[in-house]
This record gives sequence, C-alpha cells and structure tokens, in this order.
Amino acid sequence: MTPILLICILSVFAYFTKGVTGAASAIVFNAGLLTALALGFSGGLSLLDGLYWIAIADVFSSALLAVFLWRGIRLERFTLLLLAGMVPVTIAFTLLLPRLDLNRLSVLLALAVVGAGLYLALRPDHPPASLRSVNRWALPTGALAGVLSGLFGMGGPVVFILLSRASDDPGAFRNRTVIITNVAGISRLLVLSTTGVLTTTHLAWFGWAMPVIVGATLLGIWAHKRLKPRPFRIVLGGLVTLAGIGGLLRFALEG
Repeated sequence: MTPILLICILSVFAYFTKGVTGAASAIVFNAGLLTALALGFSGGLSLLDGLYWIAIADVFSSALLAVFLWRGIRLERFTLLLLAGMVPVTIAFTLLLPRLDLNRLSVLLALAVVGAGLYLALRPDHPPASLRSVNRWALPTGALAGVLSGLFGMGGPVVFILLSRASDDPGAFRNRTVIITNVAGISRLLVLSTTGVLTTTHLAWFGWAMPVIVGATLLGIWAHKRLKPRPFRIVLGGLVTLAGIGGLLRFALEG
C-alpha cells in the first residue's frame, strides 16, 4: 500500500467523523495510522509524516467546516478560556515534537485516550453541568488538551470531556469544536511551518487527498442531522477508545 492510498482511505473515515462532530479527525486518522504501522500496511509512511500531514489537512477541513457552519458559531467565555490554556501549550509541545521519543509517548497517549473514551461512552447520563462549573474547568482542560494537540494534533479526547459536560446537543458540540479546531490547528501548523519540518511531499499528499477530504466532510455534515444525543456521545467515546487501542496494539506488536 502506498502512502497516498493509505492517507486517502483513512481520510474517508477521519473527515466523515469531522463533518459529523466538528472534530475527531486526528483521533480517527492517528488510530488508523498506528494500526497500519503495527501491521506493516503503512507503505513507508512514518508516524511523524502522518502527524505532519494531518496538521495541514486539519486546518483545511476546519476552515471548510467554518464556511458551512458560520451562522451557528459564536464565541463563549468557556471556549475562550479553553483556548487560552490550549494554544500556548500546543505551541510549546509542537516545538518539542521533532525532538521526542514518540514510541514511548505513544503508549502514554494511548492509555490516556482509552480512559477518555471509556468516560465518554460509559458515564451515566446527567444534566449538563452549570456554566460556572464549565468555566472553572475550561482553562486547565485547555492546557491538558494542548499537550495532545501539540504532539499529535488531537486535543479532542480531553476537549470532548468538557464539551460533553457543557451540552449533549450535537449541534452545539460541533459549533464549539469548529472554533477550537480552527484556532488550535492554525497555531500548530504555523509552528510546524517555521521549524521547516513540512516538505513538498506532505503538500503533494494533501493535494491528492483534498477531494476525499471535501467529499467525506460534506457527507458527515449531511449525516449530522440524523444523530441523537446519547448515541452521539457513545459513538464519540468509541472513536476515542479506538484511537487508544490502536496505539496500544502498535506497542504490543513491536514489543
């Protein structure tokens, strides 16, 4: 399997999910990439190359979503607080990315992601938390999400926990994640661009996959209208857990 074929296949699932939820594309893409690496189906695509490519693709898809959903997007205090904690940490850990041992980090990431996914999928149904409570946790939640965002482009597992407590409405969830993914994604891409790790190969792969990204995102936007709140949260939890299992699978097979 060639790198571009793998990227296009994973993009179908990743960007359909993003069209539905407003986020989670990196979670799905990274889960598939980790599994392909573990099973020897990556076609020479490395983990770092995948992480760099998803940074480009996610900024494009987030901008595309914003164009379609701009009428429902509005800034809220807890979103701004979350971004205030998330963006500086995202920048710092993006700068560290080329210098870190990603094999060991993948194990810690996978365990954290599995825990977040199980929380989302299995937690009892409760009324949304008070706005005061959500605001109180927004800044530290953003900082923690920034670690995963900077390293792996996937702050979603942590962000989902806060957003799922703010509301179980899929529309509100997606509108909030569009803001978060645009700001965090642009910050990460700018840092990667200034460090010189992005190459013409990454841009060429993005060009080939762009029609797939657009088609899958539009299909996800269409499917979003047919979601119910509880199944929506369970699906999110399943996707997050899947990402963690993919990371653990790679570690187990390489060990």
